[in-house]
Amino acid sequence: MVAFFLFLNISDLVYSQEKRPKIGLVLSGGGAKGIAHIGILKTMEEAGLTPDYITGTSMGSIIGGLYSIGYSAEELEELVTSVDWNAVLTNQIPWDKVAIEEKDYYGRYLLNFFMQNKKLSLPKGVIDGQALMELFSRLTRPVHGINDFNDFPIPYSCVATDIVTGLPITLNKGSLAMAMRASMAIPSIFTPVKIDDHLLVDGGLVRNFPVQEAIDMGADIIIGVFVSSDLAPESEMTSAIALLQQSAWVTSAFDTREQMKKVDILIEPDLKGYSTASFTSASDILERGNDAGQNYYDILKNLADSVKNLGNLNMPRKLDVRESYPITEIEVIGNQFFTSEFIIGKLRLHQNEEISISHIEEQINVLYGTLYFEKIWYEIVGTNGGYVLRLHVNEKPKTELKFSYHYDTENKGGILGNITLRNMLLKGSRFVAEADLAVNPGVWMDYFKYFGKGQNIALRLNGIWNRSDLPLYDSLGNNVSLFKERDVRLIAGIQTTKRQNNTLGANIRWSNISFKPKVASEDIRTIEKLVYKSTSLNVFFKRNSLNRRYYPTKGSLVDVTLKSVFQVDGKLDLVDSVVIDPEELNLSTKRINAIHTSYTQYIPAGKKFAFSIEATMNISNLESNTLNFSEYYYIGGFFPRRYNFSPYLGGNQREYLAANFFYTAAQVQYEVFRNLFLRGIVNYLDSEYPMKWVYTDLDPSILGDRYRRFGYGFAAGFNSILGPINLAFAKDSHRKGWQTFFSLGFIF
Repeated sequence: MVAFFLFLNISDLVYSQEKRPKIGLVLSGGGAKGIAHIGILKTMEEAGLTPDYITGTSMGSIIGGLYSIGYSAEELEELVTSVDWNAVLTNQIPWDKVAIEEKDYYGRYLLNFFMQNKKLSLPKGVIDGQALMELFSRLTRPVHGINDFNDFPIPYSCVATDIVTGLPITLNKGSLAMAMRASMAIPSIFTPVKIDDHLLVDGGLVRNFPVQEAIDMGADIIIGVFVSSDLAPESEMTSAIALLQQSAWVTSAFDTREQMKKVDILIEPDLKGYSTASFTSASDILERGNDAGQNYYDILKNLADSVKNLGNLNMPRKLDVRESYPITEIEVIGNQFFTSEFIIGKLRLHQNEEISISHIEEQINVLYGTLYFEKIWYEIVGTNGGYVLRLHVNEKPKTELKFSYHYDTENKGGILGNITLRNMLLKGSRFVAEADLAVNPGVWMDYFKYFGKGQNIALRLNGIWNRSDLPLYDSLGNNVSLFKERDVRLIAGIQTTKRQNNTLGANIRWSNISFKPKVASEDIRTIEKLVYKSTSLNVFFKRNSLNRRYYPTKGSLVDVTLKSVFQVDGKLDLVDSVVIDPEELNLSTKRINAIHTSYTQYIPAGKKFAFSIEATMNISNLESNTLNFSEYYYIGGFFPRRYNFSPYLGGNQREYLAANFFYTAAQVQYEVFRNLFLRGIVNYLDSEYPMKWVYTDLDPSILGDRYRRFGYGFAAGFNSILGPINLAFAKDSHRKGWQTFFSLGFIF
């Protein structure tokens, strides 16, 4: 019966026109539920009905915008089912896209604050949407040079909300990518978008169903697809969050009721059971959209046939998409703190060259990986002589404060604070001061300054202060003594920055390490204080291409360091009542040369499994029976966090001290479900070979009676919103009992 009256109504609408009536298609917001719009578009294509105008809000603005520039329903279906929505709808970028000099600080904090105009402020949204803007920029390439949306194959407009005035703003000019991003900027989730004089957020706040906008464009007959919902009943108002959500959409709900009165064909897919966040159910939502479209096929076909009698329908057409462009100029818009020369230099793209889109996006990732920017997006605008690459940047505030926490059974708990200052003293610089307020506290200061036309070289100055407890063990793994250790290091050097994941450099390091007995065994009670001062020259190569900091599945870690300690000073203070010749303790102050190499490779095996292999070797001319803690490596434990540390599962934390050693480990990782990982690990430690091939008189006594150790363990890890959670068990093959480890939060 409803269909019959719709047939009559459509016929009246069509034949009451003196000329062919214009068809308007209106797509509502609804988050993930907006994927159902594609099913109606597919049915319209089958019916031979192409709209003359399209309007949309939020997700409707994205589907409608892409359809208006030539994407078919089939292409949109393929797009929404292939996109990694978890990666797109996040503020995080893969770790291998972060500049190697910034990897230490990325993805380790829970709270971020900014200092602006001498006031402390929170970010305006949880998600800036860099990955989303990158996707939108790529998808809208066909119309990068078209400023007026009326010039699209299908004229288009979308709606956003001016959060300052509370008014709906129709977007029909400028950048399509930015218009879609503004229309879907859910307040407090996505950061707002500034266009002209408007601070814009999700259009669904005031106009979730933009019917009037389609009428204003000239539509005579309106097809409306509504995938959202009306206000929830009282029975569902059971929590403060439910009440808050309801209050945010009251205005929009009343407006939607009025807009629906203007619709000629209203399609409402059955999306019960799905929410605005159900992006992982994209295929199911598509199917619901297809079902809804097929239910209206006869009506849409009747409309198409009736309209054709009065004139030709708008025919779909695709715009040309180039894979590369002759770029005659690179233009930067939106920068205040960093010069265009710095940004273009770091971008490493050259004018008057043919540049592919993939290379442009790759270099934008390099620039974004410096962590100097909240968001970067691009347009390619045609000119008579070629094309202009227009780069829009949102810089991070010059001062940023970050906080987090951590706890683990080896290092205990602490609060982590970070202050990051950009352009301090010199332009193009970054200063970080990080403090761990913990049982074992530490402070790290890092000043980094880019140089050169391509910003390919950098000066780096570091200051490190750590205080911790150093346990000493007997050959059975029993803790017999405890030292209080203080470690101070100052480092100055240069390094390359041309590659995102690699760096080559050299530095000079000065260190001062002191030890005081805290719990002393009989043989070390005579020691009051032991101090080592040293100065070394280091040449290094580092690589970090892991795809994520925690639970990586692919990429590699490489660290090769050549070290020459050319100034060494050891001093031993004894208690007043004891007289011992310091030479009897064999304090080493000779020149020390060493090479340290470490390599780890992660290999994915399908969607669930990943394997890794690790090998570390340190060779030096420091003999193991000498006393020089400053150049020893501390080996043992699950998760060592200090300088010159190496893990060994099955041993106590920092149980073994070695100047020469070889360590290797193998791991298999299985992702049970999203963010939950199980791992099995075996590792091996050897302080005799292969070093004994170099030093035939090597004394391997640093590992006790057994200088070769074999251990194995199992671990479970969960990447939660509060930080990674780890529970692990390990055993040394030469000992009874299992070592256990638990951690929560982010490392220092």
